[in-house]
Amino acid sequence: MISRNTLAAAALALAVTAAGPVPRPIAAANAGTATWQLRLAIQYVPTTNRSEYRAVLAEPGVTWFFGGSNVGGSSRPEIERLSNGHPVKAHLPPGPHSWITAVSATSRRDIWAVTYAGGSVLRWQQGSGWSTVPRGTWRPGTRFTGIIAIGPRDVWVFGTTSVHFIGAGTWHFTGTAWSRATGPGAGLFQASVAAPGDIWGIGVEHPGINVSRNLALLHFAGSGWRRVSPAALAGFVYSHVLALGPHDVWVAGSVAGRPELGHFDGSRWTALHMPGSVAATGMCRDGSGGLWVVANTGTSPSVMRHRSARGAWTTSVVSSSPADQILACALEPGTTRAWGAGKAAAPQGSAAAGYRYG
Repeated sequence: MISRNTLAAAALALAVTAAGPVPRPIAAANAGTATWQLRLAIQYVPTTNRSEYRAVLAEPGVTWFFGGSNVGGSSRPEIERLSNGHPVKAHLPPGPHSWITAVSATSRRDIWAVTYAGGSVLRWQQGSGWSTVPRGTWRPGTRFTGIIAIGPRDVWVFGTTSVHFIGAGTWHFTGTAWSRATGPGAGLFQASVAAPGDIWGIGVEHPGINVSRNLALLHFAGSGWRRVSPAALAGFVYSHVLALGPHDVWVAGSVAGRPELGHFDGSRWTALHMPGSVAATGMCRDGSGGLWVVANTGTSPSVMRHRSARGAWTTSVVSSSPADQILACALEPGTTRAWGAGKAAAPQGSAAAGYRYG
């Protein structure tokens, strides 16, 4: 059982008790001039846990939120499909645990996801629902940190090592079998597709070490991964990569502790200023040639940063409370409407939350 309610002005969660569902208020996540609106808050039972969404996919009229209950502890994956303002809990196969940390889609009929510490790859196909993809030879329980699904027979998953979890490594699925990448691409943390056969990734040179610092920028050009070391990004510690096309690739990170962005125009890389004190951990299109940037400080107010197509930065308030955060974002295709996945304050623990801009 879960607790749920769609949010309008005030957010409500339903805490399940022996007597049945009981409404409990969750503090409204928006105040004053906020432009990101809280649209969904679900606290999965038990209601004292930390429910969060860590990934989001947006389609016209339908938005998917991916995360888990009790994130950071003994968690289980949770997926909600929001259609016409109504959330529907996804029915997942038995077995996967932990929480979903990354998601990718080949089309609106074919969605792929990975669990953070459960070693599971999940797939949704229209008409068939969610299933567990037969695993490769990675150890059960190893860590996944990213996935890119280019086609049903062309899927990459990534998992680097952290303090608490062994990384699964970099693996490629051809539709029938998984093969493990060796060489420079073996330690990838996350990647993004610029075009078929053109992929950019970040990670470490040597897999198996703690990935507290992603120091490598890597490029796949159809035949293998190679390290790229742009002079303009010397000293860069990478936190996120977003490829919008062969001539429009972005990386986020920091240099000497100062947040920066890097941009590739197809021929050269340029380092760009980013405001604030925290490196970005997520980016998405804004529908107008600019970017939404996720960079949570953990202090009040909670914000999203925006970089216009001309390079001007503005700050958009998510909430007056730092407990309400967007952790990932996605643009709804063909619009300027963006969706955010994250968490919202609850009487105890946190609720998994969906936000919308526009």
